[in-house]
Amino acid sequence: MNHVLAQAFIDTVTARLDHYDHTAQHGTITALEQTARSGIPVLTAALRTLLAQHEIDSHGQCDACPRPRWRRRTPCRILHHLNLLPTDPTLLVPATGRHALRPRS
Repeated sequence: MNHVLAQAFIDTVTARLDHYDHTAQHGTITALEQTARSGIPVLTAALRTLLAQHEIDSHGQCDACPRPRWRRRTPCRILHHLNLLPTDPTLLVPATGRHALRPRS
C-alpha cells in the first residue's frame, strides 16, 4: 500500500470513528441503536485482529512491534497502550517517529 492509499484509508477510518463519537454524544436512541449494531462488530473485529497480530510470548515480547535489526523481539507497546484505554484514553502518549509526521485533523 502506498502512502496515498494509506492516507485515504486513515481518513476513512477517522471519519467513521468521528461519526461514532458524534452519534454517541448527540444521536437519537434510534441512531445510537443503528450505530451500535453496525459499529460495535467492526470495532471488536479490528481490536481482535490487532491483538492477534501482537501476540506476545512468555517474556512479553511480540514479533509485530518495531525493533532494531539486531534484536529478534521487543516488548509490545500496543498492549501497554490498549491497557490505558478502559481507564483514561487521555493518558495515551502522542505518536513518535514516522507516525508523528502524519498530519492531525
